[in-house]
Amino acid sequence: MHYSPRVERAFAMALEAHGLRTRKAGRGYEVTHVTSVALITADFGFDEDTVIAALLHDTLEDTTLDPEDIRSGFGDLVLGMVRDVSEPPKPLRWRARKEAYIEQLRRTPRPGSLAVASADKIHNLTKMADGLQEQGLAFAAPFTAGLEAMQWYHHAVLEMSAARWDHAILDEHRRRLDAFDAAARQLVST
Repeated sequence: MHYSPRVERAFAMALEAHGLRTRKAGRGYEVTHVTSVALITADFGFDEDTVIAALLHDTLEDTTLDPEDIRSGFGDLVLGMVRDVSEPPKPLRWRARKEAYIEQLRRTPRPGSLAVASADKIHNLTKMADGLQEQGLAFAAPFTAGLEAMQWYHHAVLEMSAARWDHAILDEHRRRLDAFDAAARQLVST
């Protein structure tokens, strides 16, 4: 990732917002996830606003950070991307949240949002494939949805993104989804 004062401020904001909270079932830290997503966007050559949105992509969904803090610190474009990749609040059922997320991405005029979504999925799919290979179905137990539902969701996000946009990050997204599917198939067949 290319250093800039804005990126440093975004990293500080993400760290302050997420603190040292762990991800689902204690599998890593939230802030390491968003940092990984930002690094993926940077690796694929996306601009500074997209990298910043990647650093902040889970703040509206998972923390109490005020959206105005994002707007005042980084502008409307970054806030728009973060909103595009934020799921609706949890009172909605899992499938309804995922469908709303996909629809937000389908409607966004911001290609950076699609980049952040793909980078997020690349990181999540990598971690999930590794977890399934290492721990089997026990890895999936803490998740709200079952393995088939997670596969549906990840395929739907990739298919919608590929229908709207063409970028090399989608090739990596597909490779990571294929690895996740292979790990899931292996568990089902044993």
